[in-house]
Amino acid sequence: MAAHHRPLFVLFGASMTEFSFQPGGWGAALTDLYSRKADILLRGFRGWNTRRALAVLEQFFPKNSPTQPALVVVFFGANDASFPMPSGRGQHVPIQEFKENLQHIASYLKGLSETTRVILVTAPPIYEEGRLNDTRKKWGEKAGDFVDRTNERAKKYAEACIAVSMELDVGVVDLWTTIQQKEKWQTECLSDGMHLTPLGNMVLLNELLQVMKTATWTPSLYWESMPDDLSEPSPYDYVHPSWEMDD
Repeated sequence: MAAHHRPLFVLFGASMTEFSFQPGGWGAALTDLYSRKADILLRGFRGWNTRRALAVLEQFFPKNSPTQPALVVVFFGANDASFPMPSGRGQHVPIQEFKENLQHIASYLKGLSETTRVILVTAPPIYEEGRLNDTRKKWGEKAGDFVDRTNERAKKYAEACIAVSMELDVGVVDLWTTIQQKEKWQTECLSDGMHLTPLGNMVLLNELLQVMKTATWTPSLYWESMPDDLSEPSPYDYVHPSWEMDD
Protein backbone atom coordinates (compact mmCIF):
# COMPACT_ATOMS: atom_id res chain seq x y z
CA MET A 1 0.00 0.00 0.00
CA ALA A 2 1.35 3.42 -0.95
CA ALA A 3 2.19 5.85 1.83
CA HIS A 4 -0.28 8.63 2.48
CA HIS A 5 0.90 12.06 1.33
CA ARG A 6 -0.52 15.54 1.06
CA PRO A 7 0.95 18.27 -1.15
CA LEU A 8 3.91 19.85 0.65
CA PHE A 9 4.36 23.61 0.93
CA VAL A 10 7.73 24.86 2.26
CA LEU A 11 8.16 28.37 3.67
CA PHE A 12 11.86 29.21 3.26
CA GLY A 13 13.14 32.53 4.51
CA ALA A 14 14.61 34.62 7.32
CA SER A 15 13.03 36.06 10.49
CA MET A 16 9.69 37.05 8.96
CA THR A 17 9.33 33.42 7.93
CA GLU A 18 10.55 32.04 11.26
CA PHE A 19 8.09 34.28 13.10
CA SER A 20 5.23 33.48 10.69
CA PHE A 21 3.86 30.71 12.93
CA GLN A 22 3.38 33.10 15.85
CA PRO A 23 -0.20 34.21 16.66
CA GLY A 24 -1.31 36.50 13.84
CA GLY A 25 1.44 35.22 11.55
CA TRP A 26 1.01 34.61 7.83
CA GLY A 27 2.36 31.07 8.07
CA ALA A 28 -0.06 30.12 10.83
CA ALA A 29 -2.98 31.56 8.86
CA LEU A 30 -1.86 29.74 5.72
CA THR A 31 -1.67 26.47 7.65
CA ASP A 32 -5.19 27.01 8.95
CA LEU A 33 -6.55 27.60 5.44
CA TYR A 34 -4.79 24.52 4.07
CA SER A 35 -5.69 22.12 6.87
CA ARG A 36 -6.67 18.82 5.23
CA LYS A 37 -5.33 20.16 1.93
CA ALA A 38 -1.54 20.52 2.27
CA ASP A 39 1.25 20.12 4.80
CA ILE A 40 3.07 23.37 5.58
CA LEU A 41 6.75 22.99 6.48
CA LEU A 42 8.53 25.91 8.15
CA ARG A 43 12.16 26.60 7.29
CA GLY A 44 12.65 30.12 8.64
CA PHE A 45 15.95 31.37 10.10
CA ARG A 46 16.22 34.79 11.67
CA GLY A 47 19.14 36.85 10.45
CA TRP A 48 19.75 34.84 7.30
CA ASN A 49 20.58 36.24 3.89
CA THR A 50 20.70 34.59 0.46
CA ARG A 51 24.31 33.48 0.99
CA ARG A 52 23.28 31.30 3.91
CA ALA A 53 20.20 30.08 2.07
CA LEU A 54 22.28 29.08 -0.93
CA ALA A 55 24.75 27.19 1.29
CA VAL A 56 22.05 24.81 2.57
CA LEU A 57 19.84 24.65 -0.52
CA GLU A 58 20.75 21.12 -1.64
CA GLN A 59 20.69 19.86 1.95
CA PHE A 60 17.20 21.24 2.58
CA PHE A 61 15.84 20.29 -0.85
CA PRO A 62 17.68 17.15 -2.07
CA LYS A 63 16.89 16.28 -5.66
CA ASN A 64 16.75 12.57 -4.85
CA SER A 65 14.02 12.97 -2.22
CA PRO A 66 11.04 10.68 -2.98
CA THR A 67 8.65 13.53 -2.17
CA GLN A 68 9.20 16.98 -3.62
CA PRO A 69 7.35 20.13 -2.54
CA ALA A 70 4.38 21.34 -4.51
CA LEU A 71 5.23 24.93 -3.51
CA VAL A 72 8.19 26.78 -2.04
CA VAL A 73 7.72 30.34 -0.80
CA VAL A 74 11.11 32.09 -0.76
CA PHE A 75 11.35 35.21 1.42
CA PHE A 76 14.83 36.75 1.58
CA GLY A 77 16.14 40.25 0.94
CA ALA A 78 15.57 42.40 4.01
CA ASN A 79 18.89 41.31 5.52
CA ASP A 80 20.78 41.31 2.22
CA ALA A 81 19.76 44.98 1.86
CA SER A 82 21.36 46.07 5.15
CA PHE A 83 24.32 48.42 5.02
CA PRO A 84 27.77 46.85 4.48
CA MET A 85 30.14 46.95 7.44
CA PRO A 86 33.78 48.12 7.08
CA SER A 87 34.95 44.75 8.44
CA GLY A 88 32.97 42.81 5.84
CA ARG A 89 30.99 41.09 8.59
CA GLY A 90 27.23 41.25 8.89
CA GLN A 91 24.21 40.44 6.79
CA HIS A 92 24.79 42.63 3.73
CA VAL A 93 24.96 41.00 0.29
CA PRO A 94 25.73 43.24 -2.72
CA ILE A 95 22.68 43.62 -4.93
CA GLN A 96 24.14 41.87 -7.98
CA GLU A 97 25.17 38.89 -5.87
CA PHE A 98 21.76 38.92 -4.20
CA LYS A 99 20.10 38.73 -7.60
CA GLU A 100 22.36 35.89 -8.72
CA ASN A 101 21.76 33.99 -5.47
CA LEU A 102 18.01 34.36 -5.86
CA GLN A 103 18.21 33.22 -9.47
CA HIS A 104 20.11 30.11 -8.39
CA ILE A 105 17.69 29.37 -5.55
CA ALA A 106 14.55 29.81 -7.63
CA SER A 107 15.95 27.90 -10.62
CA TYR A 108 17.08 25.01 -8.44
CA LEU A 109 13.70 24.79 -6.70
CA LYS A 110 11.80 24.88 -9.99
CA GLY A 111 13.90 21.93 -11.14
CA LEU A 112 12.94 19.68 -8.23
CA SER A 113 9.94 18.36 -10.16
CA GLU A 114 7.68 19.23 -13.06
CA THR A 115 5.01 20.41 -10.62
CA THR A 116 7.10 22.25 -8.02
CA ARG A 117 6.02 25.91 -7.98
CA VAL A 118 7.96 28.85 -6.55
CA ILE A 119 6.79 32.19 -5.19
CA LEU A 120 9.31 34.88 -4.29
CA VAL A 121 8.47 37.53 -1.68
CA THR A 122 10.23 40.89 -1.83
CA ALA A 123 11.74 42.66 1.13
CA PRO A 124 9.19 44.79 2.99
CA PRO A 125 9.51 48.58 3.12
CA ILE A 126 11.61 50.14 5.87
CA TYR A 127 10.41 52.83 8.26
CA GLU A 128 13.73 54.33 9.21
CA GLU A 129 12.56 56.18 12.32
CA GLY A 130 11.14 52.93 13.59
CA ARG A 131 14.47 51.20 13.05
CA LEU A 132 16.29 53.95 14.96
CA ASN A 133 13.85 53.77 17.87
CA ASP A 134 14.20 50.01 18.04
CA THR A 135 18.00 50.09 18.08
CA ARG A 136 17.98 52.71 20.85
CA LYS A 137 15.85 50.40 22.97
CA LYS A 138 18.10 47.42 22.33
CA TRP A 139 21.59 48.92 22.37
CA GLY A 140 21.36 52.40 23.85
CA GLU A 141 21.26 55.96 22.59
CA LYS A 142 24.50 55.76 20.62
CA ALA A 143 23.05 52.97 18.46
CA GLY A 144 20.27 55.37 17.47
CA ASP A 145 22.81 57.47 15.54
CA PHE A 146 23.12 54.76 12.90
CA VAL A 147 20.35 53.36 10.71
CA ASP A 148 20.98 49.77 9.60
CA ARG A 149 18.62 49.84 6.62
CA THR A 150 16.81 52.38 4.46
CA ASN A 151 13.65 52.20 2.44
CA GLU A 152 15.50 53.23 -0.70
CA ARG A 153 17.86 50.27 -0.35
CA ALA A 154 14.93 47.94 0.31
CA LYS A 155 13.28 49.21 -2.88
CA LYS A 156 16.29 48.27 -5.01
CA TYR A 157 16.41 44.75 -3.59
CA ALA A 158 12.66 44.38 -4.06
CA GLU A 159 13.04 45.42 -7.69
CA ALA A 160 15.81 42.84 -8.13
CA CYS A 161 13.54 40.16 -6.66
CA ILE A 162 10.73 41.08 -9.07
CA ALA A 163 13.17 41.00 -11.99
CA VAL A 164 14.25 37.46 -11.05
CA SER A 165 10.62 36.33 -10.87
CA MET A 166 10.00 37.64 -14.38
CA GLU A 167 13.17 36.07 -15.78
CA LEU A 168 12.35 32.64 -14.36
CA ASP A 169 8.57 32.81 -14.69
CA VAL A 170 7.83 32.22 -11.02
CA GLY A 171 5.28 33.90 -8.78
CA VAL A 172 6.10 37.02 -6.81
CA VAL A 173 4.61 39.06 -3.97
CA ASP A 174 5.65 42.72 -4.13
CA LEU A 175 5.47 43.28 -0.40
CA TRP A 176 7.51 46.50 -0.61
CA THR A 177 4.84 48.20 -2.71
CA THR A 178 1.72 46.61 -1.25
CA ILE A 179 2.43 47.48 2.37
CA GLN A 180 3.03 51.14 1.50
CA GLN A 181 -0.46 51.33 0.02
CA LYS A 182 -1.89 50.91 3.53
CA GLU A 183 -2.75 53.93 5.65
CA LYS A 184 -0.18 54.56 8.39
CA TRP A 185 1.78 51.58 7.13
CA GLN A 186 4.89 52.66 9.04
CA THR A 187 3.37 51.67 12.39
CA GLU A 188 0.27 49.70 11.43
CA CYS A 189 2.11 47.13 9.30
CA LEU A 190 5.63 47.21 10.79
CA SER A 191 6.48 46.54 14.44
CA ASP A 192 10.03 47.89 14.53
CA GLY A 193 10.41 49.61 11.19
CA MET A 194 10.88 46.28 9.35
CA HIS A 195 9.25 43.18 10.88
CA LEU A 196 5.56 42.60 10.30
CA THR A 197 2.70 43.30 12.69
CA PRO A 198 -0.41 41.08 12.52
CA LEU A 199 -1.81 43.49 9.91
CA GLY A 200 1.42 43.31 7.92
CA ASN A 201 1.26 39.53 8.10
CA MET A 202 -2.29 39.59 6.71
CA VAL A 203 -1.19 41.84 3.86
CA LEU A 204 1.42 39.25 2.93
CA LEU A 205 -1.04 36.37 3.30
CA ASN A 206 -3.64 38.02 1.07
CA GLU A 207 -1.09 38.82 -1.63
CA LEU A 208 0.28 35.28 -1.48
CA LEU A 209 -3.20 33.82 -1.87
CA GLN A 210 -3.90 36.14 -4.79
CA VAL A 211 -0.80 34.86 -6.60
CA MET A 212 -1.93 31.28 -6.01
CA LYS A 213 -5.48 32.03 -7.12
CA THR A 214 -4.52 33.69 -10.41
CA ALA A 215 -1.68 31.33 -11.35
CA THR A 216 -2.31 29.01 -14.28
CA TRP A 217 -0.73 26.05 -12.51
CA THR A 218 -1.98 22.52 -13.03
CA PRO A 219 -2.98 21.35 -10.54
CA SER A 220 -4.15 24.55 -8.87
CA LEU A 221 -2.67 25.23 -5.44
CA TYR A 222 -5.29 27.75 -4.41
CA TRP A 223 -6.98 26.52 -1.26
CA GLU A 224 -10.56 26.76 -2.53
CA SER A 225 -9.64 24.71 -5.60
CA MET A 226 -7.98 21.88 -3.68
CA PRO A 227 -9.96 18.93 -2.32
CA ASP A 228 -10.04 18.09 1.37
CA ASP A 229 -7.88 15.13 2.25
CA LEU A 230 -9.83 11.87 2.84
CA SER A 231 -13.18 13.57 2.35
CA GLU A 232 -15.09 10.62 0.90
CA PRO A 233 -18.28 9.55 2.71
CA SER A 234 -17.91 7.08 5.55
CA PRO A 235 -20.32 5.11 7.76
CA TYR A 236 -18.45 6.73 10.64
CA ASP A 237 -19.48 10.25 9.65
CA TYR A 238 -21.50 12.22 12.19
CA VAL A 239 -25.15 11.25 12.49
CA HIS A 240 -27.54 13.26 14.65
CA PRO A 241 -30.10 11.15 16.53
CA SER A 242 -33.00 13.06 14.97
CA TRP A 243 -32.00 11.88 11.53
CA GLU A 244 -32.87 8.28 12.38
CA MET A 245 -35.62 8.77 14.94
CA ASP A 246 -39.30 8.38 14.08
CA ASP A 247 -41.55 11.37 14.66
